Amino acid sequence: MKPTFFEYLFDKNIHLIIIYILIGILVHGLIKIIVNKGHAKIQNKKQKTIHKLITDIFKYLISIVVLLASLNALGVNVNSFLAGLGIASVIIGLALKDIMEDILSGITIVLEDKFSVGDYIEINNFSGTVINVTLRSTTIKNYENTVKIINNRLINQVTNYSKEGQKITIDVPIPYTISNKKCDEVLDKIVKRIEKEIELITEKPEILGLQKFEESSITYRILVPVKVGEQFNIKRKINRIVKEEYDRAKISIPFNIIEVKNG
Repeated sequence: MKPTFFEYLFDKNIHLIIIYILIGILVHGLIKIIVNKGHAKIQNKKQKTIHKLITDIFKYLISIVVLLASLNALGVNVNSFLAGLGIASVIIGLALKDIMEDILSGITIVLEDKFSVGDYIEINNFSGTVINVTLRSTTIKNYENTVKIINNRLINQVTNYSKEGQKITIDVPIPYTISNKKCDEVLDKIVKRIEKEIELITEKPEILGLQKFEESSITYRILVPVKVGEQFNIKRKINRIVKEEYDRAKISIPFNIIEVKNG
């Protein structure tokens, strides 16, 4: 007589494996709830990143425990199994080499505070805001909403613009025909409008002065401290302000003139 479905489950200890998996899911869910509760109360970006990594670590640990318990339920001597891996462990180790490097690199990123979720960084010529950090990878989104996922082991050099804040430079070309007095007036109006109209600047803009002599103009430089990750949007707004003030002052945008003569 064939055993029933439930008799089969109990005879092969399949029910224990199901129980272990359910317990693992439950424990992981509880840990996630606890970590997320703490996550909601804190504002520090580094702490939020650490909480995310803690959740990942527990996920991997619970998965290993459930796997070993399931093997034991199937009659596998776990101690002998672990001790007798031998060559298989070497093969598995080589296969998991990249994963282990990712995990170690992820832990190093957090311990050395290279960056955290919310920071604006540049990795491998890709700039954007960190939206997720796990033990294995880092996810960045740029201003065009392009998302890039980078394995942690591939992150060698990082430029973190959030550490000291970000500043953008605006080079304003002025024709040689404009007097110094009028030039100063226009620059002053531009800076006052930037300070008044653009909310995402973090400090008062600064006129650095004459930057260089061009063929058809002299260039003045303005330094603007901005909110990290907003530099492209702000630069476009400032360019518009410059154009409007040029129009009001009846200053034409300088451009190179090529004179062509026959013969």
